[in-house]
Amino acid sequence: MSRACVKVTLLELANYRRWTELLGSDREWRIQEGQSELYRRAQEVAASRGGLAIPLRYDFLLVLSSGLSNGDIDYIVDSVRAVSPVEVRGSTAAAESPAAAVSAAFASLRGSAVNEPECDEELSVLGHVDLDDVTGLTERTDPLEAFHRVQELLGEVSREAKPYGGIAQYLGGDNILVVMPVANYEELATRLSKVDRVKVGVGVSRTPRKAAELATRSLDWIRSNRGRAYVKVLSDLPESAVAK
Repeated sequence: MSRACVKVTLLELANYRRWTELLGSDREWRIQEGQSELYRRAQEVAASRGGLAIPLRYDFLLVLSSGLSNGDIDYIVDSVRAVSPVEVRGSTAAAESPAAAVSAAFASLRGSAVNEPECDEELSVLGHVDLDDVTGLTERTDPLEAFHRVQELLGEVSREAKPYGGIAQYLGGDNILVVMPVANYEELATRLSKVDRVKVGVGVSRTPRKAAELATRSLDWIRSNRGRAYVKVLSDLPESAVAK
């Protein structure tokens, strides 16, 4: 059986803190504006090549780059550099879990030697997690109370995903993205579904953008077939391509 890995590209905004401090005391709005522009650009160019971007700390941006060529990745990095006020450094790494790939990419940025696993193929497994009735909770209470509940859920999802090497990211509204490992992702999805009535749509594909599309379609199926299942997986790969 072939060995599959998830590939990521970690972008670091070098000397970012020093740049922010040079903006003076009335700077926070400018920092937020700049961060939004960098993330918007990273997402735009990553999606144009089949990838997806995640902001992490904002001075670090994570590009999910499974299935993307070196040329695609260079284009993404160069495009972010073009709008960045500071130097942008990039490193790409692959591993069986997203967290391990991020760790390897960060070690490479810091000049450490990295022994990457032998990968026969690159895959992307993404989970789209949706909390039941957040709209109803908002109307019964207020948007702030609903936001607090979603933040609590994000913490719970992160704790469940971490042992698997998964990465949870808030998408807005009542939606959370989970970047999953290429193995045991169905086990992780089942565990996530037991967290306070959440629905988990999973997408498996060669590229992150397609995996995200399939995850959303899976979630739409769960919503349309309410009560039948809380986990749904859609894949456009051959059955033997990835371990579940």
